[in-house]
Amino acid sequence: MDLRSEVLYSQIRVKTPQAGGSGTIIYSKGASTYILSCYHVISGVVSVKREWDSRLGRDHKREFRQVVGCEFFEYENIPHGNRPINYSVDADLVAWDRDHDLALLKLRTNKQAKYIAKLPLPNDVVKFDVGAKLAAVGCALSHDPILTEGIITHQGDEMDFKDYWMGSAQIIFGNSGGAVFSPLDNIYNFVGVPSKVAVVGWGSPVTHLGYFSPVSRIYKFFEEQLFHFLVPGHEHTEEICAKERIKLVEEEAKRTINDDLNAPPLLDE
Repeated sequence: MDLRSEVLYSQIRVKTPQAGGSGTIIYSKGASTYILSCYHVISGVVSVKREWDSRLGRDHKREFRQVVGCEFFEYENIPHGNRPINYSVDADLVAWDRDHDLALLKLRTNKQAKYIAKLPLPNDVVKFDVGAKLAAVGCALSHDPILTEGIITHQGDEMDFKDYWMGSAQIIFGNSGGAVFSPLDNIYNFVGVPSKVAVVGWGSPVTHLGYFSPVSRIYKFFEEQLFHFLVPGHEHTEEICAKERIKLVEEEAKRTINDDLNAPPLLDE
């Protein structure tokens, strides 16, 4: 196993005008590279505004999404003891879910990423149990990626009706959106996204009691958002998933227009 290339090198720093955090490169094929992060890291780039629709003669809600900055880190060809070189690539927010606290970004580049997190097959998720070795990584306090180690300490906690696992690898603010890895078959596998830390007293963080969204729930997020080609072993391709999303949007648009046309007219106040 190679802790640096399998864990550290797949991490990026996510920046928005309002906040910052971490992200993990989970897919890079052809001209498509996807980054997984937390919703609360990028929530500031999403806004909903009311606009006038001349076709319907009434206001309607429309969602706007700002560009997200993704900073990559170059570790090779750097003198020993020096910090990595970083460079930035713009990304589009293509899917998000507040309840899952997950967000999916697609880079605005055709260049493939050299290092990608290894996602386990869905049937292998049960092999990661309490006591398993854990490596956490993320841009804590907006630093370049930092590694910590521990074990999976607990599974099955529910918060806001969502399943979370806990690990003893230390995480802190800024780790959100990063990753936790656990070894399987002599390679570090991505097993979740850090998103919460336990607090005591007046809000003091307990950094060795970090909660993360487990990979099993992340796969549900991919399925729900029609990005299931990201689930290892899934038969659907990126192109098929894109067609399914277009079809869903078209059906929803028709339903909305029909509802608006059948709605009673607005009265002037």
